[in-house]
Amino acid sequence: MFEITGFDTAGVVNLRRESLAAALKKARELIQDGCRDVRIVDPDGRVYTSFEEQAA
Repeated sequence: MFEITGFDTAGVVNLRRESLAAALKKARELIQDGCRDVRIVDPDGRVYTSFEEQAA
């Protein structure tokens, strides 16, 4: 399971997706919606943040 976390005006956003592709898609959507500090943590504990540049 991949965890997606970030912050929006209401506070912390914490979601889960089954695949990395789905997690990346959701992370990019969150960034487009104004969330900040969005990151993905994979099942092995690796943290992904570099997808933020590709969101545009």
